[in-house]
Amino acid sequence: MSRNTSATIKKTLIILGLALAAVGVIFFVMRGGSDEKGGSARKEAVVGVKVARVERRDLVEKRVFSGTLEAEKKYDAAAKIGGRIQEIAVRLGDCIHRGDLIARLDNAEYEQQLAQAHAELDVAQASLAQARSGLVAAERAYQRAIKLREQKVSSVADLEVAETERLAQQAGVNLAQAQIQQREAALRAAAVRLSYTTLTADWQAGDDHVCRHVARRYVDEGDTIAANQPIVTLVDVSLLRAVINVAERDYAFLRVGQPASISVDLVADKTFPGTIARMAPVFDETSRQARVEIAVANPDSILKSGMFACVHVELGRTEQAVAVPSSAIIQRLGIYGVFAVEDGKAHFVEVRTGVKDEGWAQVTGLEDGQQVVTLGHHLLSDGARVATSEENDEAAGQARK
Repeated sequence: MSRNTSATIKKTLIILGLALAAVGVIFFVMRGGSDEKGGSARKEAVVGVKVARVERRDLVEKRVFSGTLEAEKKYDAAAKIGGRIQEIAVRLGDCIHRGDLIARLDNAEYEQQLAQAHAELDVAQASLAQARSGLVAAERAYQRAIKLREQKVSSVADLEVAETERLAQQAGVNLAQAQIQQREAALRAAAVRLSYTTLTADWQAGDDHVCRHVARRYVDEGDTIAANQPIVTLVDVSLLRAVINVAERDYAFLRVGQPASISVDLVADKTFPGTIARMAPVFDETSRQARVEIAVANPDSILKSGMFACVHVELGRTEQAVAVPSSAIIQRLGIYGVFAVEDGKAHFVEVRTGVKDEGWAQVTGLEDGQQVVTLGHHLLSDGARVATSEENDEAAGQARK
């Protein structure tokens, strides 16, 4: 029994020793592996990036704005009085010159008013003639009363009565004259109202040789219209304006008189020269944009009011400027800059941008010939080691050998 127990204890000690030895070996191996990993981690990482060189370029910065073409001169022909349309002399698309007939209204009522005004004037003139005759008679009676009074034949009261009658007759003449002026004014008003029944193209003088086209007709013959209701809209398509809305960042680069070019889908292979004519001095509170109008000559009438237009405006131009690809410029902590590569390390360099043109941007703070990172910025920190695309290509070539 004692021998068996002793043998069991020996076996247990041997197994425990082997287990401890195995644990020690594993611990040593793991410790060595972790030391190796720590050493490699302590080595500085190399980041592969794509680079481009700083160059000197001629840059032209342009913006393309979407807008709408509108007629520079637009005229709504409206009758100043209401009534029934008797005749419309124009149709959609007709070319109308200043003074041409547009429409006529039923004028029977206004002709009657004119005839009545004539009659009332005749009555007033007859009343004036009668008043003047009475004044002549009263003047004679007054003169007789003066002579009789001088001869002591009549009394003072008779003289006063004659004088009063003369003054009354004079007042009657003055009243008749005022009534004539009143009736003449009423006659002129009736004539004006009658003229309103004939509607002609009477826009502001100065371009009588230019015709305007009927852009829209609102009524037909027989319709009844109210006073000042438009009958047709006339537009001059020889000069249009392109209306665009500009954000704050672009507004500062625009000015009145600045050239622009306009393109439309109707003739996609052609552009039309224009000039910025007007700029709104305020921004819309909702859109935060300002209205800008570009004058566009349209002598061949190719462009039409209401068309969608693309307006190309040159915002800036520079020659032989220090430039980098736009993809090289990044923003970190609110500062714009680039990662410049020198001696295998990338350093963040703050820059100020200027004119931008087709993927390139003018910058200050760099010299031409420097290398800047264009791809891989998000992996870099200031002073990080980098392998440029050229270095990676060379290493790959050596590996293939």
